[in-house]
Amino acid sequence: MINKFGMRTQIIVLFLIVSIGGLVILNYVFQAKQKDIQSALQDMELTNELREIRLYSEEDSLKAEALMRDFNAAKAVMNIALNDSQVVTSVVLLLVIVLSSTVFIVVIFRLSKPLRDLKHATEQIREGNFSVHLPETGLPEMRELKSSFNMMSRELEETQTRLLVAEKELIWKDLSRILAHEIKNPLTPIQLAIQRLEERLETNPDTIKEILPESVSIITQEIENLRLLAQDFSNYAKVNQPNTEVINPALTIREIVKSYCQDYEIKLDLTENLQIKFDKTHFYQVLTNIIQNAIDASESGEPIDIRLFGEKSFVVLCIEDHGSGIDKKDLPRIFEPYFSKKTKGTGLGLALVKKLCEANGAIVRVKSEVNKGTEFTVIFEGV
Repeated sequence: MINKFGMRTQIIVLFLIVSIGGLVILNYVFQAKQKDIQSALQDMELTNELREIRLYSEEDSLKAEALMRDFNAAKAVMNIALNDSQVVTSVVLLLVIVLSSTVFIVVIFRLSKPLRDLKHATEQIREGNFSVHLPETGLPEMRELKSSFNMMSRELEETQTRLLVAEKELIWKDLSRILAHEIKNPLTPIQLAIQRLEERLETNPDTIKEILPESVSIITQEIENLRLLAQDFSNYAKVNQPNTEVINPALTIREIVKSYCQDYEIKLDLTENLQIKFDKTHFYQVLTNIIQNAIDASESGEPIDIRLFGEKSFVVLCIEDHGSGIDKKDLPRIFEPYFSKKTKGTGLGLALVKKLCEANGAIVRVKSEVNKGTEFTVIFEGV
């Protein structure tokens, strides 16, 4: 029960118990002595005095009577004095208790006030206010404690300032690396489309019109994707607040993979009548990053399988390659920023995939076997 009270209350209670107990014991001893004296007075006899008096005359009787009267009067005065001393002793003991307790409580509160101030200051620091400062007053030990606290507070404030600057620099560095990585994905199909146009122009310029509309469409689409990426990264904080809309994932997948189908074998098995709520730009980033990861892991000519199907109230997207696979010990880390076993790349692609999926309420999973391939599964809530 005593643990429910503070240390200050415990000290005060302990002091009161000890002081009151000690004074009660002292009062008991003093009163016991008074009772002994009173008992001795009551037992006093005038045997010796009366033995010396011969009551042969009236004068002797009068003398004995006067002696007894004086003795009784002295006993009465002694009893009154003893009673008065008991009252005075009780009052004095009570005053001592009250005065000593008051002085002790005042001293305790005076000593505990700097501790309360220190507690309040530590709470402010815990809340992030490192500019708190305590006046360096009081006892020498307390002044030394406050001085140490103020020094710690100043150092924490300086450290916080340096950390904020470093955090801002780190954010911009991460942002620039992610942006550079994301720009690379749409640039690849643009470069391939231009290369096909150049090759056709050199080898058979008369037939360039056959591939021109499709190439222009691919380039236009990827430029639009670049614009959306730039817009998205200009306000990076909105990654956690995506602009979700109802989209047809099968239709969107066909539009996105169209730019890859000219150079890579991509097999599609898509259920057409499914709908999900997802940020369209984020969906493009998720799909292109996983496809690019599959391309990097696969040998030339190896197919990439993309399946889309419904399962209960969910829409499931599976992207599977038949490449080198991922080592079992590396599998838990593939979504960590900057973790990559590839000779090229920043290791940000899959980290961004996970972040975008979580922001849009989707789940991404992966299973892989070395030399057999890797399968990424993205689970969306259906509409």
